Amino acid sequence: MGKSSSLKSLSRPAQVQQGVEELRQWLCDRLQLGWANPPSYQDWQRITAHMIDAQAPGLARRARSLAQLASDGFPAKFFEELGELWLLLEGYQQRQSLSESLRNEVRSQLGWTQRKADLQQRPGQWDHWVVLGQVRGQETTGATTLKLQRTWLWGLQQQRFALLLDYVHHRQSLPSDFSPGRTWAAELVFYDAALPQRAILKHPQTIATPLFHLPGYPDIEQGLNAYAEALAQNPWCDRIPLSLSQILPLNAGTQLRDSSGQSLPISPDFQQGWQLMALSGGQPLTLFGEWDGCSYLPLAELSSERWVSFTPSLTSPAPT
Repeated sequence: MGKSSSLKSLSRPAQVQQGVEELRQWLCDRLQLGWANPPSYQDWQRITAHMIDAQAPGLARRARSLAQLASDGFPAKFFEELGELWLLLEGYQQRQSLSESLRNEVRSQLGWTQRKADLQQRPGQWDHWVVLGQVRGQETTGATTLKLQRTWLWGLQQQRFALLLDYVHHRQSLPSDFSPGRTWAAELVFYDAALPQRAILKHPQTIATPLFHLPGYPDIEQGLNAYAEALAQNPWCDRIPLSLSQILPLNAGTQLRDSSGQSLPISPDFQQGWQLMALSGGQPLTLFGEWDGCSYLPLAELSSERWVSFTPSLTSPAPT
């Protein structure tokens, strides 16, 4: 009986456990050989397929991403993601000693999903939720291409961010009623996670967008500290929503600088640098966007007189 057939006779937790143990041993073997003798393309394909058979799609996704980075010549990001993967494997092995929120996060990272129907049965957080910004793109996994949409909200009373995340088949249309500036009176139910960000809307009713002030960090250092705090809660956090006030775009909109002189690179995926420069006119702005630990992706410019939104379109050959 083949490996795939024997796995199918086990419960999913048992399948995942075997997959975790196999990948852990495979990585140990690779480390002993040294990355100067890298796995072949077939080796990466084989271990990825085994993770799919083990019903651990999150591990398959990470193995696929590592394979892509290895083919690019082992950049620093390869070893960063390798460390995250090892931490995930260790977290699953030690899951009984983790807090409930971290156990939920580990399960989610491995590929267990939470059903929206179950979340709909929970009480949510009521507020006026304003759409601050949106990112669209696509992810290709094997032979499957999905369109994605990340929509960031701000609760006027809760004073917190929330994320609506949508995936559809590449021939389907993404939800179009989440345009920046739209506001709902609604309950929001957050997914179980170490750092709750993703949520679903319950019983939304569109209302007029009120005037409001989005709080932002007055300097970059405070924003980076917020990211460090997010990583302390969830080591696999890949991005955070980040609002920066008194920030100046420079170098044709490829860089941001605060009043202390500290700077951040703007994401190469952002193609509206000159528009950002024109909005600034040499004066500081209040920006909302995403920070992924490497670069900042502006999604909106907010002030008391105007609201200018950007909707970047991203293309990712493999989700990371």
